[in-house]
Amino acid sequence: MNGAVKISWGVGIPGREATGMDVFGRTVQRFEQLAKEGRVHGHHEYFSITGPSSGFMMIEGELDELMKILTEDEMIKLTNEASAIVSDLDIQAYAGGTDQATQQLMTSYTASMNELGYMGAPPG
Repeated sequence: MNGAVKISWGVGIPGREATGMDVFGRTVQRFEQLAKEGRVHGHHEYFSITGPSSGFMMIEGELDELMKILTEDEMIKLTNEASAIVSDLDIQAYAGGTDQATQQLMTSYTASMNELGYMGAPPG
């Protein structure tokens, strides 16, 4: 199943900006290497120009492979380093991104709700 990982972060911790640039650069290099190896479909980085969030990365690929990558030693190390230099580091995995995956997820959701007796029943 296709999926995505969103890594978002808040403001940098004062005095750690140079380290933050280094960790960010190594993280982008890591995902670039994973893309070249075919382990991820791609990655995109975004920086906030409004609002309190500083930015986020979106990494797309096969969900199983993305979950493996998140638990590899190199990624755990980068995550630990990032958590020491920015506020509000958050990593979330998502499934979907294609018509087939969305249909599969909605079918599973509907089946679960039917099994619990929530589909077609009045609210309350």
